[in-house]
Amino acid sequence: MTSTEKTGYINVPDNWMHMESQGSGPFVTRTVHQTEDGSTHIWSSRRHRKEFGPEVLLPLEESPTRKRPPLFLWEPHKLNWWIGLLFMIGAFHFIVGSLMVLAGSTYAYGIDLIYFVGSLFFTVAAYSAYSQAINAPDQVDSLGNPLPRHKRSIVAWQPKRLAFWATFPLLLGTLAFNASTFASFFDVHWLGYDILVWVPDYVGCILFMISGTAAVFELCHRFWCLSSRSLSWWIVFLNFIGCVAFMISAFAAFVRPNPIFDNLATVATITTLFGAVCFFVSAYLSWPEMAIEESAG
Repeated sequence: MTSTEKTGYINVPDNWMHMESQGSGPFVTRTVHQTEDGSTHIWSSRRHRKEFGPEVLLPLEESPTRKRPPLFLWEPHKLNWWIGLLFMIGAFHFIVGSLMVLAGSTYAYGIDLIYFVGSLFFTVAAYSAYSQAINAPDQVDSLGNPLPRHKRSIVAWQPKRLAFWATFPLLLGTLAFNASTFASFFDVHWLGYDILVWVPDYVGCILFMISGTAAVFELCHRFWCLSSRSLSWWIVFLNFIGCVAFMISAFAAFVRPNPIFDNLATVATITTLFGAVCFFVSAYLSWPEMAIEESAG
């Protein structure tokens, strides 16, 4: 959707000329302004909340040749680095737990513990991403540089920002996974399992789907896009596929006293494994994305 009226939540200097806005539904995710000196300033929601700065348009002959980003980064002073690392650790725990189940391990307590610890890493990573989103600047100076907020918020309700919907449901979903994986430690009847374990797991997967869908809208500025040459697109796409896999896993994990199919538990484990791999790769790719943006800046 393209509009010439909606300007989003970013306050720009009054002497800038608004040229274009894009977004999904009521959300503005990209704006184009002409600055006082005649240059073009392009703001986009995902880049802004990740502190990558505005988009830069260069003539083809001036476009820099980007080097291949390093496979490993050590930048513990960057929040994006920690978010990627924490998501990778959490996803790795789910990968290991799923592989142990598929291998026929009978150490149920160890498997449950691995899943629970992984969910905790997911929660810390999700809160970090949520905190980054709600504290993203809402004003830029005359040069287009974001002006930092005077006071950081621990919790905030910002429903008019699509970045909020890409991170807040994710945080709630990880909290639901905390409850689900913790309840797995208790030996309960099938009905108790469905109430204590399956329900929060299912709710968590729905919240993951909301977050993953919002992230797609935020990147594409519409309901879908195909940009396989963009690293950011692959990050968001793999994250979305991981959310879908977890949703399928939740459907298959529902317990009945007389199962319709005998292999649903295996389907649930396989889709959990696949989703965790997608989350791991998506989180890992955020490191090269960081390196690319830093080298471009």
